[in-house]
Amino acid sequence: MTQPPIVTPAFVRLWVAHFLQALGFSSMLLLPLYLDHLGASRAEIGAAMAAASFGGLAARPAVGWALDTLGRKPVLFAGTLVLFAGMASVGLIDRMGPLVFVMRILVGLGTGTLFTGYFTLAADLVPASRRTEGIALFGISGLAPLMVNPLRDLLALPPEDLRWFLPVVGCFILASLLFLPGVPEGPRSADARAGFDWGAARKALQRRSLIPVWSATIVFAAMVSVFMSFVTVAAEARQIPAPAAVWAAYSGGAVAVRLVGASLPDRLGTFRVGAAALLCYSVGIALAGGAQTTTAFLVAGVLGGIGHGYCFPVLTGQVVTRSPLVLRGVAMAAFTGLWEIARLACAPGFGALADAVGDGAMLQTAGACGAVGVGVWWALERSMAERP
Repeated sequence: MTQPPIVTPAFVRLWVAHFLQALGFSSMLLLPLYLDHLGASRAEIGAAMAAASFGGLAARPAVGWALDTLGRKPVLFAGTLVLFAGMASVGLIDRMGPLVFVMRILVGLGTGTLFTGYFTLAADLVPASRRTEGIALFGISGLAPLMVNPLRDLLALPPEDLRWFLPVVGCFILASLLFLPGVPEGPRSADARAGFDWGAARKALQRRSLIPVWSATIVFAAMVSVFMSFVTVAAEARQIPAPAAVWAAYSGGAVAVRLVGASLPDRLGTFRVGAAALLCYSVGIALAGGAQTTTAFLVAGVLGGIGHGYCFPVLTGQVVTRSPLVLRGVAMAAFTGLWEIARLACAPGFGALADAVGDGAMLQTAGACGAVGVGVWWALERSMAERP
């Protein structure tokens, strides 16, 4: 039996648009280097990176409502403009102060809106029978931009020059809007002028089968937050040449498994592959904690990328499959909102831990927490997930 195609003209247009806007989130991983240059402590860096989550989290209910009533593309248009404004404001920052947090909240509003909107629309486009595979392939567009970060090392940009590098990247984000025309809209639960059933939305999000997904999402998002906030600065503190190269390894690992084995979760079972991927990510963080050479950091990056490459599409696919079609925007807003909650809780906390015990012990502690999280996910999935 012939499988329905994943790659269609609309899929390609959405892929390119997401690639361009994802440059904003990806290049922001270099911000800790600039804040370190300004004299920020690890705790201040963690707090600044987490500040984006305040904006993103506050907007999530409105984003979920808008996706299911106004449509996907109006939400993407608004989010793009807000993210560009946040990226451009980096050029105004010359010291660690309140403006850093204002910029991060703007970035959080934009990236949170786009994160939710793009993956909701991608889930609309891919065939249901190949959902995890389709989301994995689409997600390459969000991981490939990580390759822009090693440009900082190739161009020999000192940390202070990130003040103009990041706003320049923001200009590419605006270009993403050129590719959205022609991409079809997704289903809506109601017209914007009609009432929205928030009671039905709450009931849908409290489904028993979604509880394991929410648990695993919090653990995975926490691991990603720690990795992305602190691995680069830890490498630079240990005087590793070209510390941003870890993102090339991370992106390479994630893209490789999605190109070669995107269909693996649908064939072997999404939970099996997802749990193994989360464990792989935890090992990568722990390895970065003890890394003293470029090779060790690159291996940690590859392990993190492999874990991300499988775990994210598995969790996204489970959210879509286990929630109602007409409330897909709300479900995805809840899913991506958990990422913001995890970042708010973990980035400052683990940053303070790093100030107290050092980068290495902090990263190894995070890796151990991830391994425990795999066990919790396994127990909840066994007891709560719906069986065919």
